[in-house]
Amino acid sequence: MARLARRKDKIYSIKKACRIGDKCFNFILPFLEEDVTEIEIVKLINVFLKKKSEGIAFKTIVAFGENSAEIHHQNPTNRKLKKGDFIMLDFGARINGYPSDMTRTLFFKKATNKQVDLYKTVLEAQKKAIDLLESFAKKQRSIKTFDVDRIAREFIVSKKFEPMPHSLGHGIGKKVHSGLRLSPKSKTYLKPGMIFSIEPAIYIKGFGGVRIEDLILLTETKIKILTNSPKNIIIL
Repeated sequence: MARLARRKDKIYSIKKACRIGDKCFNFILPFLEEDVTEIEIVKLINVFLKKKSEGIAFKTIVAFGENSAEIHHQNPTNRKLKKGDFIMLDFGARINGYPSDMTRTLFFKKATNKQVDLYKTVLEAQKKAIDLLESFAKKQRSIKTFDVDRIAREFIVSKKFEPMPHSLGHGIGKKVHSGLRLSPKSKTYLKPGMIFSIEPAIYIKGFGGVRIEDLILLTETKIKILTNSPKNIIIL
């Protein structure tokens, strides 16, 4: 009973943290204007999250332009936002000690064909992984983390991009990276009640990168996507 209560508390708390994260995404969009800096946007996001929740779930990532090619651009700079830039936002709230985690990639003023190609490839890779999860869950079949990572990874490579330099996802507990990994070396299985990220990405040094990350709850017969900020191509 105690274990079930802890699971329910975890799910409730992470769902609430994800809702706050979605509100933060909507909050920050109007501030993404020409010449604003990464540091300024990080400060605005952090103030919002600290006001609406127990605080930030991890070090907020805001990366403009070529900086978005860094996997974890955790030290924001005075890099100013310019026309044609990638904008990568990775942040989370915290409720009852539990974190949310979401990444969205946007474009400022315009997006080239190459940028759009990157974005569409990453989005389709995530869709393939989520569709696989959904299919297995409906059939109540065991889901190996390796298989979920593989379908996204192979799709990205099939489009002539370099494979992801990190796992497709990670478990969520009191720590934002907790427990399982969805990776090429993983031998674990996903079980009902687990919450984990699905975050395919492409990074091109000197050019920029795209990462799209959502949190997924696996139940007995289906999956629930807990982060609900838009994933269509957004050009601000």
